[in-house]
Amino acid sequence: MKRKTRIIQISGLRGILMMLFIASCLAAGFIAFPAFVAMYLWNLAATYIAIPLINVWQGLMLWAIIAISGFIINDRKKFLVAFKAPDRLSDAEMQKVLERIKLHSQTQAINSMILKSAKPVEKEDKQEDKSENKKENV
Repeated sequence: MKRKTRIIQISGLRGILMMLFIASCLAAGFIAFPAFVAMYLWNLAATYIAIPLINVWQGLMLWAIIAISGFIINDRKKFLVAFKAPDRLSDAEMQKVLERIKLHSQTQAINSMILKSAKPVEKEDKQEDKSENKKENV
């Protein structure tokens, strides 16, 4: 277990109601209210500019776009989205990859030959078993 873990104990109906109240307040404060603000500001701008009006759900999507974009842009420690050219393989790594590909193709060829040769053998065995059964019955 992690050190300094915090455990929240919910007991009884009062605890469940308190948890629901806290969750709804957090949802209202961090999701619904900013969505209404985004909708209001967009519709306010729409009265001056020739753009269509939006409803609450579209305001919620606008708020999500703003929040996610802000999170991606302001994260200085590590980038969630990075544009970078892939590193090239060294000659030794390229040789290893080519050897693996060659080995894989050889094993596939051998497996297909084994499977092709095994099918007639099964049929011959079945025919021999049938002929042996007939001889025993006679």
